[in-house]
Amino acid sequence: MKISFIIKLVLPVLIIIICLIVYTKLESGNNQKTKLCDNNNTLTQIPVKNYDQNGVNKRDGTFIVDVDLNKQRNLKAIIFPKALSPQTWSKVPQSSIQYLGKGGDESWREWLSPDYFYLLTVPDNTTGLAFGRLCYRNGDVEVEPIKKLQKMWLGKIKINDKISIYSPVFIPNPNQNIVIVNTGSNYRDELGTVTEVYFTPQQMKSD
Repeated sequence: MKISFIIKLVLPVLIIIICLIVYTKLESGNNQKTKLCDNNNTLTQIPVKNYDQNGVNKRDGTFIVDVDLNKQRNLKAIIFPKALSPQTWSKVPQSSIQYLGKGGDESWREWLSPDYFYLLTVPDNTTGLAFGRLCYRNGDVEVEPIKKLQKMWLGKIKINDKISIYSPVFIPNPNQNIVIVNTGSNYRDELGTVTEVYFTPQQMKSD
């Protein structure tokens, strides 16, 4: 009986300690900027010799994702460019960005260290978006349209059947002007102010 009692007493404490250790490891290194963000110039101020036909200067890690807002509207999202042409790209106004809340895919890792999500209202006539590096998370943003929205309980919502977020803000019904952006698990990578985001109305051309 004594052994059983001790196990019941000690086990929860061990679980808490393990969770704290895992959380600390997940957060380690998240308080310092990556060297890629040491440059004080914005993406449209970085001097480069040339841009491609979309006004983008790519680096080895640059990639493009398709964002299908609806059957008639598709955006190209440039992730982690080296520089952007100021003649082609403009900064998304901060008024078009709204913090949504914390959450993720409901895994144990997301429970310990949830990601931060933002709503981005895409400016009219936009054909492309561009996102800078996550300076503190040292990773890349994830962007996708809101195809399905479920309001659960106690402020919890589920987006696209996979992203669970606790959000105190009003969420509009899915429409072709709003996308959701995941800036990772460090609150310092605030969208718009730290993590740069740009748009272009010019027709995006394939390489």
